Amino acid sequence: MKFSTYFLGCRVNQAEIEFFENKLINLGLEISKDGQADIIIFNTCSVTHKAEKESYRLIKKIFSLNPNSKLFITGCIVPLNKNLIQQVKQKFLNDELKEKENNIFIIPSTQKEKIIQIIQDNLLTDNNYQGIQQKNQLKFKYYIKIQDGCNHFCSFCIIPFTRGRSRSKPPNQVIEEIKQITENLKNNPNHFAEITLTGICLGEYGLDINTTLAKLIKSITSFIPDNCRIRLSSMDIITLDQELIEQLATNPKLCKFLHLSLQSGSNKILKLMKRNYTSEQYLYMINELYKNIPDIGITTDIIVGFPSETEEDFNQTLEVVKQAQFHRIHIFPFSFRPYTYAYQKMQNLKIDHLTIKEREKILTNLSLQQSKNFINQRIGKYYHVLIEENGYGYTDNFIRVKTNLQGIAYRKIKITGIQEEKGNFAVASTEL
Repeated sequence: MKFSTYFLGCRVNQAEIEFFENKLINLGLEISKDGQADIIIFNTCSVTHKAEKESYRLIKKIFSLNPNSKLFITGCIVPLNKNLIQQVKQKFLNDELKEKENNIFIIPSTQKEKIIQIIQDNLLTDNNYQGIQQKNQLKFKYYIKIQDGCNHFCSFCIIPFTRGRSRSKPPNQVIEEIKQITENLKNNPNHFAEITLTGICLGEYGLDINTTLAKLIKSITSFIPDNCRIRLSSMDIITLDQELIEQLATNPKLCKFLHLSLQSGSNKILKLMKRNYTSEQYLYMINELYKNIPDIGITTDIIVGFPSETEEDFNQTLEVVKQAQFHRIHIFPFSFRPYTYAYQKMQNLKIDHLTIKEREKILTNLSLQQSKNFINQRIGKYYHVLIEENGYGYTDNFIRVKTNLQGIAYRKIKITGIQEEKGNFAVASTEL
């Protein structure tokens, strides 16, 4: 029996897909390499209208090619309200596919684990079940979800309505997952891997189980081998504490990198977004990071065109961006999301499309300039790089580098310059 997996969106979605793949391989199923599969799992994204539309488009396309497959749809297009789940089907089922409706399973994000149970209990038979086959394949990147859900209900964000309340994975479970990965690394000392810890509100890990992210990192890095490093995914600035900053500054196995969502540099807009910090508080923490970890790479998210955003509000965002000296900025044109406060109360404050596009262009140019500045300041320096494919890879502070190497490798390189590629800046580098 063959299966395929698909995902859109964040690192959390990617970590969840890896979880499904590992479980199904251990159940004896085979990953499809030709697009044809008996079981298809799609982990969707709805953080923006564009992401939601793309999720539905891909679902329809994949299911049309595999109408006899069992299709599992989960992720953020699936509302927690059971009465609304049927609406998901209606958005991609055409007349041709409706007769196959019984092949579709729609599972809310908070119940993802049920997918494996349904497959195990209902789809595996003596004819297609091959028995347990332990996965033993080495990879160079792993994503481990340690936290899910969110309690904040920012006025623009659909995530609390699709993923539920914040909850942490117990430390012993996280440690067991990572030990399974690193056992293979210990037996293959020439192989190097990076493990990214992911979560919707990663910095709030442990608040519900009386521990902290910094304590978990200490535990993990105490036993992982030298041919392994840990990276953190997206966090909120308010969750940073001195214990975590100290880990970033002193722990050689923890990447000197943070993705800290800003969303806006205008205090008026931040308040309307229901973010629980000001631009001054944000910049204070950024400066603390640079003071304690001068070589840290910091990236961010910014929403352009939030309802009622004036030119002055946007200029305030540009000023904060200049002071923060980000290495890279992920820019999102504002998108109304169902169930949210903005969707219900702020439709009449919508910013016109052309204004949003113009502001997006200005911010993109500033972001590219800051990327160049960040790299230029490090020309002549040496970094260890995890080279992934086609000679490209990343330093621990998330500089994308280009080398003349082929295949997966971990090398010390010298940064020699900048090469622009399709609007992004890659570092030209030479191997030692």
